[in-house]
Amino acid sequence: MKVQIKSGFLFPTQFWTAELNENIERLQNEACLIRKNDNDGVRKSNAGFEGYHSKDILDFNNLPGTKQLLNQIINTVNAIHRISRQGDLQLTNFWINISGKGSSNTPHTHSGMTYSGVFFIKVPKEMKGGRFLFYRNFNEADFISTEYMGRFKDGYQLQGYDYPINTILPKENMLVVFPAWVPHAVEINLSDEERISLSFNFKLNRSFP
Repeated sequence: MKVQIKSGFLFPTQFWTAELNENIERLQNEACLIRKNDNDGVRKSNAGFEGYHSKDILDFNNLPGTKQLLNQIINTVNAIHRISRQGDLQLTNFWINISGKGSSNTPHTHSGMTYSGVFFIKVPKEMKGGRFLFYRNFNEADFISTEYMGRFKDGYQLQGYDYPINTILPKENMLVVFPAWVPHAVEINLSDEERISLSFNFKLNRSFP
């Protein structure tokens, strides 16, 4: 008797993307203005001499494009949340990342937050590296390694669930939203052009009934 084998998935993790229609040139200029007014920034997950991470942006003075973008992000992330959950979210913080050649962001999570995300403001025309990386839970990645599970068969077409890392190729005006606990990073930018993005966190507003 031939046994019929069925496959399923345990605990798949959702993420969401959206194509916005913002004035990219204006946002690029405003990102450079933010760096000009606060050249030191802060050191977080950003690595490399040409990696800039702004402080949390608290003032929209001279940043009309950024203000408009944040309103769009707030509406979009709340819409994502309401697909399956009750209650509203509140934007906790947001900042600018500018990655020159040789810069990257090391793997990290945003502990205590509900959703995190990134909006791509500038992507090098000939992008080399600089992809956005999602990591499996580090323990899970270890246990699905070939050391424990064996090598893949010759000719087997790898699927998304086979990889310890999944990648997103950035595009200007692209919004990516994901659960804040998912480990993520950015590859080293090997292009001569800067890569600019706006990142953010949301928390659940616990004042709802």
